Amino acid sequence: MAIKLFIGSSSNGEDKTIEAAYLNSLEKNCSEDLDIVFMRQTHNPSSFWSGWATETWPTPFSGFRWGIAEYCGFKGRAIYTDCDMINYRDMKELWEVDMQGKPLAARKGTRFGGHEFCVTVIDCEAFEKYSIPVSRCKKISETHQRMIRKFSGNDELVQELDPRWNVLDGETYDFEDIWQLHFTNMATQPWKPGWFTGETLSHPRQDVIAAYNTALDEAIANGYNPDDLVPKQQFGKYNIIGR
Repeated sequence: MAIKLFIGSSSNGEDKTIEAAYLNSLEKNCSEDLDIVFMRQTHNPSSFWSGWATETWPTPFSGFRWGIAEYCGFKGRAIYTDCDMINYRDMKELWEVDMQGKPLAARKGTRFGGHEFCVTVIDCEAFEKYSIPVSRCKKISETHQRMIRKFSGNDELVQELDPRWNVLDGETYDFEDIWQLHFTNMATQPWKPGWFTGETLSHPRQDVIAAYNTALDEAIANGYNPDDLVPKQQFGKYNIIGR
């Protein structure tokens, strides 16, 4: 059975270069087939990702992760990640992590009250009784923040992941110890996504920037054209915080 991977990303091609780099790195390192779903805002009314209230979201995809279990019919497992990542380790290991019966698995962190949900393993069946129906999520953008408050820091509901699965801008890790590199500070992302409304800054680690450039060059050499990842139907202006 393929590993179900849901990737939150933008809809107008703003993140196309990191998407290409990420997809190539996943294919390079994963020993199993990946069933990848990009979660993008869309005007297509038949799409699961259409019609969500987003005005309190920091990114164009922030709240989508809380609908994944329902998308999967509350069956099996799924992995969620942001798009702004480069993979260096077999996703099969993350897919098979022991969740000890808990609905979610994520690394510990301080930004959101205890856990970082940028990389999350979801037991869709176990998650069902804690979920908010997508029909309601679509109407209230603050359900994203409510779900973070419900789960973050709750060790009874969130199994701790090895932090190397979600290394935030390199932190203090040597590169050989990073399993999943996350360009989490939007201000320093080298591709400068157009939906970010804050001040852009230089990244503090040049080796992290070099890793992005290397991964992108390798992706293009392997046939991942970033322009091919831009949706044919543009979404247009987002209604988000953007930072």
